[in-house]
Amino acid sequence: MPLPKIDLPIYDLKIVSLPDPIKFRPFLVKEEKLLLMALQDGKEEEVLKTIKQVINNCLISELDVDSLPIFDIEYLFLNLRARSVGEKVETYFTCRAVVGKKTNEDGTEEDELCMHLMPVEVNLLDIQPPKRELESRIYLTQNIGIQLKYPTFKNYRSIESLTLDNNAEELFKLILDCTDYIFDENGVYYVKEQSFEELVKFLEGLTQEQFDKITNFFESLPTIELNTKSTCSKCNFTHEIHMEGLTDFFT
Repeated sequence: MPLPKIDLPIYDLKIVSLPDPIKFRPFLVKEEKLLLMALQDGKEEEVLKTIKQVINNCLISELDVDSLPIFDIEYLFLNLRARSVGEKVETYFTCRAVVGKKTNEDGTEEDELCMHLMPVEVNLLDIQPPKRELESRIYLTQNIGIQLKYPTFKNYRSIESLTLDNNAEELFKLILDCTDYIFDENGVYYVKEQSFEELVKFLEGLTQEQFDKITNFFESLPTIELNTKSTCSKCNFTHEIHMEGLTDFFT
């Protein structure tokens, strides 16, 4: 006789980039095990790969996860986790309230900080979807500009450590992966119709001010965020805490 099959609840969620709500089921023990293994491994690439796999497993709606902006992936995964494991999570912050003065070995004084590790409980379902208010059409001159796209799972790369100084090729690749077209008064030049060498030459021909307009787009991308308060149990100082991105909610 076959073992009984447990029916799973189905949830609806409205994400920013799609007009209609999507449907998903909670993740199961086997998927939670995958996530725990990826988190223990600690490699960002492996964590992202596993998040993608779990989302694909749990989606009921037909959806190309690779095409979703990163902020939609964050919001979807956050809700998936809330419906699967529980809507409340506990994360930790270090209290840096000034509690007095301390004297150093050289006789100088400096502020003494509390440094107590505070647990902060967050309800994941209180987090609202990010708003798409970022201007993606960037004018480099009065007549020349570039139309950018939000990074997705398919072309996402962390840009926090990418600069012209340490990895210009990877930075250029990120920008071009997220560029739809370049335009001027004469027409539109789609990236997919240009050679990589020509596109890199275009980027290398920009002034630093013009290039900064492009990188500012990636530095200002929408993300999941929440403002909350927490009082330190050691010094009783009440903190205004701003949390953003998956890392803040699961650290």
